[in-house]
Amino acid sequence: MFKKTTCWIVLIYGVLLIGLGYLGYQNAGSRVSLVLGSGFGILIVLSAFLLFAHKKFGIYAALILTAVLTATFGIRYSMTSRIIPALLAVLSGAMLLFLLAQSAKWRKR
Repeated sequence: MFKKTTCWIVLIYGVLLIGLGYLGYQNAGSRVSLVLGSGFGILIVLSAFLLFAHKKFGIYAALILTAVLTATFGIRYSMTSRIIPALLAVLSGAMLLFLLAQSAKWRKR
């Protein structure tokens, strides 16, 4: 199924989202960043654990959550033109491409 490196990368991405949500709360006082960053981060960490358990649902959950995050940060950047949403859109977009590539490899097997 999936390589362990894919599972670890998804896990690290989820933990990073949790940390960035907390950082957004600390720096800007944004409760939305805390709730959504932590919420999405925890869901992506759970999808990483599903990947470790060799469950197909894990990759689909991670793909959907990452696509939603990419779109959300892209919209936020277009509305505010700030650097943080742009960086998070790029990070989420890169993760989305990585997950799509990994799922395409998995389907070929």
